[in-house]
Amino acid sequence: MSLYTVSYLGQDQWLAYEDTQAARIYAYVPNLGRFVLHRQLGQDFYWDNELDWTPVDAAAGHGLVEAGQLGRLDGRRHRDLLDELTAESDCHTIDEVFGAQPVPERTPTPQEFAAAKANVLVRTEPGTWITYKVYASGDGHIARVAARDLGKGKVVAFKKCGLDHIRSRVTPTADGRLAVEIARTA
Repeated sequence: MSLYTVSYLGQDQWLAYEDTQAARIYAYVPNLGRFVLHRQLGQDFYWDNELDWTPVDAAAGHGLVEAGQLGRLDGRRHRDLLDELTAESDCHTIDEVFGAQPVPERTPTPQEFAAAKANVLVRTEPGTWITYKVYASGDGHIARVAARDLGKGKVVAFKKCGLDHIRSRVTPTADGRLAVEIARTA
């Protein structure tokens, strides 16, 4: 699970959840009380990189959900966006976000996925671990190879962002899957 606060011009706007298996971005919408597939945020995360994406842990994410401030839409000023998100059928409850994985509609290429993660890592404090990707429990070898390649600098997207020194590890998730995590060292 990857959670982020999404900011624009220094102002936090959304709490976003990245489904790392399906490569989709969901935003928490307090008006609706659930996480909703947010195509515009997904476009920014994987391709445009105009917003600031700051990783947050589950405890901080729960706090933001309980506060209900990020993502609240004024029904008069943002009626079109609120209507669009209300009509979106790909949505998840808070409990589902922390445990279930939806089926992908469109998956970024491996290069686009890596570039999105590299852009997030550049904005992350050194030593802060973020989830790169989550693998099924039977894919331990693949997860270890991915972690090794990331740690040895074999992923081009990280070099393009100037990330020559990153650490990687494989950790088990609460539901038995394997998370490849990365952190920059400098």
